[in-house]
Amino acid sequence: MRRALIPCINPRHDADSYQRVELITGRRRRRDWSDAEKARILAESADPEVNISEVARRNGVNRGLLNVWRRQARRAAGEAPQFVQLRLDDGVEARPDAIDQPRVLAGPTER
Repeated sequence: MRRALIPCINPRHDADSYQRVELITGRRRRRDWSDAEKARILAESADPEVNISEVARRNGVNRGLLNVWRRQARRAAGEAPQFVQLRLDDGVEARPDAIDQPRVLAGPTER
């Protein structure tokens, strides 16, 4: 990082006064989030009572990026195979009410 002194052009200051200005050089780097970090942050943001902006700020993530991750996670969960619990009894003739009503075994936070 280089620092430079730049003359002040404010007329209220005398011509010899300087202000300190930081000049940051170099390329801006993107943060590379590991899958474990993403999963932890997504799990934290999955609670319906939590404020997404606060989760993003606390973890140093842009809120828009966190929403992209959440959208990708929802899509990935929707593509996963869905299973229905089915009970078969031997020797019982088939009837429409033999199958239990579907139950959600995992809520959105556990998916």
